[in-house]
Amino acid sequence: MTRSCRLLLLSVLAIMVNPIDMLFAESTAGANQKNGAHHDGAHDFDFDLGLWKTHSKRLLHPLSGSSDWIEMEGTTDVKPIWSGRANIAEFNAETPSGHLELIALRVYNPTTQQWSLNFATPNVGKLGEVPGVGEFRNGRADFYDQEPFNGKTILLRFSIWEITRDTAQSEQAFSTDGGKTWEVNWINEYTRLAAGEKTMQPKAVVH
Repeated sequence: MTRSCRLLLLSVLAIMVNPIDMLFAESTAGANQKNGAHHDGAHDFDFDLGLWKTHSKRLLHPLSGSSDWIEMEGTTDVKPIWSGRANIAEFNAETPSGHLELIALRVYNPTTQQWSLNFATPNVGKLGEVPGVGEFRNGRADFYDQEPFNGKTILLRFSIWEITRDTAQSEQAFSTDGGKTWEVNWINEYTRLAAGEKTMQPKAVVH
């Protein structure tokens, strides 16, 4: 095989490698060695069930070099489906442009032992075309998918960590270089609300 043929073959193979597959391969290898490859994660989201006060920060113009953020106070209400093997989270908050509502649907796949994560808003009226897929390892979950953004295909990562009985944090980040670098554009801090506890009045702050 000539050198030019070998280079052409390597180029084709590089194109065929999905960056999401590479991220999963890197992130699961260590976990499988440490925890074993047969973790039943069907109830990994049980910690999240209930009502949470949610403080959110959102980057208004991702991947533009902008540093304009807004802050929101709201609530997240998480209810189980299929005895906890799926759940739906309903988020409500006030933004400078009005009331924001969205839902997140999380479903466990017993074959792959991973969770899928998908979002919808009432303005669009349907779930995203491609869900994020991921799993919990060592107190953190990372979900990845590819989405179009401003005419380009980017990687999206949604992460949850610092999980305790009454607190948690999540963030969304975009990558334009196959996951080498990430720009965080949405941060949520959760505090559990006790039964009957009144939620804070939703408000929004721009800075």
